[in-house]
Amino acid sequence: MQSAVYIHVERIRKAAILGLADRRGVFALKLGFLLPILMLVAGHTVDHARYLRESSALQTAVDAAALGAAKEMGLTDTTRESVAAVAQTMVEAFLKSGTSGAALPSPAVTTNVSGEPIEVAVVATIPFSPMFGDAFGLGLDEISARAVASVIGKPNICVLGLNPVEARTISLEKDARVTGQDCAVYSNSNHTKGLISKNSAELKATFICSRGGKDGGAGNFSPEPIVDCPSFDDPLASRPEPAVASCDPAIPAIITADTTLYPGTYCGLVIEAGATVTLENGVFVFRDKPLIVRDGGKLIGKAVGLFFIGAGANFTFERQSTISLVAPTDGPMAGLLVFGSRSQSDTLVYSVLSDDAHVLIGTIYIPRGELRIDATSPIADESAYTAIVADKMRLYGGPHLILNTNYDATDVPVPKGIRGAGQPVALSR
Repeated sequence: MQSAVYIHVERIRKAAILGLADRRGVFALKLGFLLPILMLVAGHTVDHARYLRESSALQTAVDAAALGAAKEMGLTDTTRESVAAVAQTMVEAFLKSGTSGAALPSPAVTTNVSGEPIEVAVVATIPFSPMFGDAFGLGLDEISARAVASVIGKPNICVLGLNPVEARTISLEKDARVTGQDCAVYSNSNHTKGLISKNSAELKATFICSRGGKDGGAGNFSPEPIVDCPSFDDPLASRPEPAVASCDPAIPAIITADTTLYPGTYCGLVIEAGATVTLENGVFVFRDKPLIVRDGGKLIGKAVGLFFIGAGANFTFERQSTISLVAPTDGPMAGLLVFGSRSQSDTLVYSVLSDDAHVLIGTIYIPRGELRIDATSPIADESAYTAIVADKMRLYGGPHLILNTNYDATDVPVPKGIRGAGQPVALSR
């Protein structure tokens, strides 16, 4: 009985050994069939990863080239041929730099400029050689990328609000109006309410653009603003500030009778009691203390630049005042009617409250302060051109600020970047 059991167990053991051998043989046979397939899949995975990596690098290069070429087209003296050269150079430089992890082959680049507003399309192609045969079975032997960048807006600046973060960087309230003739309004603030026109206010220009959001209904803007625009670089950032001297103690601080003043450095000046002050041609520096015109005072100048420097240096043109100013045609403030020093606090306020400020020809540049306008009559409406570049611009009450662009109607030069240069660009597709 025991012998029979032993024989049975031994038979089972031998059968198991034979079965295991058979299974090992089948596995080896299957592995022999599957191994080439697994190797092919692994090879295609490596090729696919390299294809995606090189496609991403090429797309990044083409995006940068389209943006760079569009910026070139924003310059008035740039030809379409030179734009194509810029795109070619930028794509090649990026790919040769190895920024993507490895230097890539030389690309074939085509550039097309079209449309109004201007669009620049860049297409680049590089060869692709898979290490493991036909690329994914799709016959791919090249990588191609395309980008289109648009020049945003019209070339002339009406108003540029420089502050990058605050609400109300450009703000119109109550019955305030701004009318930009053939020019654009830009707000650099990324705040959701960086651009405001509410109540009965109206902001009107050829083009309105906000880096952040806007607050106001359809009737408060014409046209409706474009939001999420790119930031617009300060076009006057490279302008040097005028020289500043010590104050002349002989210059009166308060003027109550008709007077002619000459260029120089003033530490505070108040014009009042109906006095008419005529400024001779040149640069007037106001240091540490304000320029105030009030009580029927008049400030007149036909080729003058007003430069403000110091913690308390600003201007206030009060309601019962008359202002008629034209910027210089040459010198350190050529084209600049007002220049606030970049060293000033951004809380400093420059105020136009006058109901008789019809002539303001030139560019008002206040990179570190607020331009506040609160009047009941049109402002700058008799000016050939007026442009405003300020950290903030805010209008209250019922003023109507009219910003003309009749550049050929005056000898006052338009600073570079205000007319026809430096428009922001963005990828459109």
